[in-house]
Amino acid sequence: MATTRNIALFSTSFLAYSQTFIYDEIKAHSENYNIEVFCKNRMNETRFPYSNFHCPKNKLSKMFYENAGFWPPFSKVFKENKFDLIHAHFGTGAVYALHYAKKFNIPLVVTFHGNDVACLFGPGRKHPSQWRYNILIKKIIAQMSLGLVVSKELMELLKNIGCPEEKMQHFRLGIDTSAFKPTSKEKSYITNFLLIGRFTEKKGHIYALRAFKKVINQAHKATLTFIGDGDLLTECKQFVSDNKLTDSVIFSGVLPSEEIAAKLNSTHVLLVPSVVASNFDREGLPTVIKEAMAVEVPVIGTYHAGIPELITDSENGLLVPERDINSLAEKMILLIQNPSLIKEFGSNGRKRIIADFDINKEVSLLEKYYEQVISEIQ
Repeated sequence: MATTRNIALFSTSFLAYSQTFIYDEIKAHSENYNIEVFCKNRMNETRFPYSNFHCPKNKLSKMFYENAGFWPPFSKVFKENKFDLIHAHFGTGAVYALHYAKKFNIPLVVTFHGNDVACLFGPGRKHPSQWRYNILIKKIIAQMSLGLVVSKELMELLKNIGCPEEKMQHFRLGIDTSAFKPTSKEKSYITNFLLIGRFTEKKGHIYALRAFKKVINQAHKATLTFIGDGDLLTECKQFVSDNKLTDSVIFSGVLPSEEIAAKLNSTHVLLVPSVVASNFDREGLPTVIKEAMAVEVPVIGTYHAGIPELITDSENGLLVPERDINSLAEKMILLIQNPSLIKEFGSNGRKRIIADFDINKEVSLLEKYYEQVISEIQ
């Protein structure tokens, strides 16, 4: 394709540490795609350097953008540039993209990731921060040409609120398999478990701790490291203190991405005990699972959201029911006692990621979707 496509990418914040996948996707686009970012907040510029963005400059203008759902200077950019397509990451980001898609008659693509679907159900939809999104979701669905959905479970939920099946595609967010490569690990009689993510209910930190307590109580040698911060951190630290686990549990706090990658590559097993939270919050398909599998670190995850779409139980990882502490402890002990399984699952996991989740393959598919959508209005 010789013609350069101008794509307006909407992301509420550009860019949170947890949304590396957006940055990687932008970088992986071919030279025929010019991506201009529109956001409310510009974050972590050192970690995610990108000059081609537009953002309200001060607190007052950000408040206007947040409450009005548009920012007049953005309209000037749209008038001066011919955008072929608008791509909004998260349904909540589409709230801001909707105005420009309608006003300038530009096709809209929306990627749904997880919480942006969960907050349309249960008590979360009543939170004031979600009122506009819940009011506009029907208009967003009607306006969008294509919804890219990261798990089949989320597709079913969107169908339940009236999104036509023909408007959706199951889309895998890829990772850079050349950047995530396995390294040799030091041999140790201690098995290192790792959990990465904000201390929120859906991440299941407390279930990991309760299972780990059973592991330690049975005299197995292991450590459990947490990376992240969040509202439930204090509760988890109290559990560790009350159960005398301080010698085996490490709270590393928030780490820069390069340190997270190093921790991941030096661990033996990643834990992803995700659950559907009481407010219906849930995962899509956590990127950290793909990163772990890419570096040949097997994952113990739950039968939750898109996780079983990636992990095949007893082939490239292990799966347990949500909140099943006994099963989680049993799987942890299984890997402690059978280090050969860690190596086998790890090797199979990297093969799966290379085959189905390579960033370059997935962005190439994304560009095909762009072209299909653009051609429909020409």
